[in-house]
Amino acid sequence: MARDPSAARDPRYRRYRVAAYAVYLAVVGTFSLLITVSVARSVLAMSPRREPVQTATLDRTTCVGRAASLFEEMDERRRAITTTPAVSEAAVSWTAWRVEWLNRLRQAESSCGVGVADRTDLARLFGQLEHLEDLYTTSAVQTSGELGPALDRFHRELEAIRRE
Repeated sequence: MARDPSAARDPRYRRYRVAAYAVYLAVVGTFSLLITVSVARSVLAMSPRREPVQTATLDRTTCVGRAASLFEEMDERRRAITTTPAVSEAAVSWTAWRVEWLNRLRQAESSCGVGVADRTDLARLFGQLEHLEDLYTTSAVQTSGELGPALDRFHRELEAIRRE
């Protein structure tokens, strides 16, 4: 038997229903705002800003050398991910290293004058380097989350068998 809809909305309790909705919306709104602020702060902390570039202070050869050394460092770090004792925690160390590396990249961009009109080729080079870093970050996170636990189990099993 169906309930009478008018009985469910007793006018005597209207102010309590309104208060319950208001408290609910205040709690949900506050929670959503706190999450949004936290995510925004995290993104800002993980993304160093570019400094405005007026002039180039380094010559092209030095700038290309800096880009190459930044790439070599990043590629070496990527290769080392699977050789660490705890591969499943590689994403944590990668993200901490990433911010430091991005700061050095920003300094190199600034001193190489990548915003200057006659250095668009260097701007493309440094842009490609940053794009590679994004791809490597994705790879590090996937390795840590998907491949990492399996590699860690394999290494533990291998060590246990070697000790026997």
